[in-house]
Amino acid sequence: MGSGTTRLDDEHLADYLNEHLLASEGGLRAFKAAADTWAGTPHERTLHALVGEIERDRHDLAQLIQRLGYRPTGWKRALTLAFATVGRANPVNLLRRTGGSMAQLELDVLTGAVRAKRSMWDTLLEIAGDEPRLDPRLLHDLAARADQQIGELQNISRATCRDRFLETA
Repeated sequence: MGSGTTRLDDEHLADYLNEHLLASEGGLRAFKAAADTWAGTPHERTLHALVGEIERDRHDLAQLIQRLGYRPTGWKRALTLAFATVGRANPVNLLRRTGGSMAQLELDVLTGAVRAKRSMWDTLLEIAGDEPRLDPRLLHDLAARADQQIGELQNISRATCRDRFLETA
């Protein structure tokens, strides 16, 4: 690369952030479905709290997109509705059972979604030094929130996996 100054590629970053915002709608719906799945269990409260956190993360991302001056493209807004519908239907755990492999897969998918979000915050932190519109303190807080969410999901998985996969003789 040359020794010229760097500048943010607004088109690519806008696409990237809007794609994450789009995916987050499906993720939010999937978390709501998981909270329904785990209703009446000791994990219901944690999952409802995670729904609130995911909503807050989504709001923070939307504000960041606005602060950067970006707008979602029309076709991506239309896809948001499709993601919302699919996420709420809970295609990973259609029967909404807490036992069996589908419950484990549901937890794995939710954990993967939060890991993807965590990766986005890491990407933004990496370029924050070159872009004054990105607040490193906020990004560190969002990354820490994602780490906590991953930990909560892993705690549920650890607390319930034996019931799913081990038989008592």
